[in-house]
Amino acid sequence: MKNVTVFALLLMAIAGGCGTATDDIAEFIPGTYVREGINEFGKEYDTLVISIQNKEAKQYKIVNKWLFARQVDGEVKEPEYKIKETSAIYNSDNKLLEESETLDHYSFDTKENLLFDGTNKYKKIK
Repeated sequence: MKNVTVFALLLMAIAGGCGTATDDIAEFIPGTYVREGINEFGKEYDTLVISIQNKEAKQYKIVNKWLFARQVDGEVKEPEYKIKETSAIYNSDNKLLEESETLDHYSFDTKENLLFDGTNKYKKIK
């Protein structure tokens, strides 16, 4: 009887632990991501700062800081700056972060420390 009780307790502990698996993507999301782009019109620098806004609701705050240094006839013009704040909800089923305003989807590569917004690739720096 003692063995049956110990076995039952062991099964309960294993079953109880199954629901506590962590989501590697959700833990990876908060941080600072950067991207640099160069084209015939100039250079652009893009930074995303993502922080947890409400952990239970899987809601995140995204601050997008953007700089564009326009070049005309080889001369760099006054840079343009933009800062945009928005929020996003993490969908743990498909492992995507969905921005609330534009419904853009962000995907993540935890092994390479990358965030993808469509074809744009951001590197996580912290």
